[in-house]
Amino acid sequence: MTARTMRKIPPILLALVVAVAAFVVTAGAWLVWELHPWVPAGQAHFLGNWQFGDCEFQVWQRKNPDAFEPFADGLFVRHGDHPWRAFCFDIQDSYSPRVSLRQRQNEIIIDCGGENRGVYDMTARTFRRGGPAITPTMVTGDPPGDWWLKP
Repeated sequence: MTARTMRKIPPILLALVVAVAAFVVTAGAWLVWELHPWVPAGQAHFLGNWQFGDCEFQVWQRKNPDAFEPFADGLFVRHGDHPWRAFCFDIQDSYSPRVSLRQRQNEIIIDCGGENRGVYDMTARTFRRGGPAITPTMVTGDPPGDWWLKP
């Protein structure tokens, strides 16, 4: 643009174009950060560790190969010296969400991003997300173990 052309564009229109361009760049950077396209499929990211009674809980996030559901969140549970068991409790678009576990009597409530994602029953040793209990995956070794190798 020449100086003469710039004088013809009203300042309010120029400011609007700059604001829209800044918004698009910011939104694009945020989207790329959330999707983490540079992370290879199958790579796991540790989100937290909790202890309730003789039960140890860990939460991990795995990068999926699918661009539209890029992350799977897994709850790992171990009672005493028993092997780790894994439950997938969420498929989502957000990298490294805030996850919290809290105890309510014999149940462990899993919250992710402020929403209830499931309940682990410490007595029955089952996990459910509103419906029937989900079958666990047995983990070889410590989390994330071989569970994360299964896409």
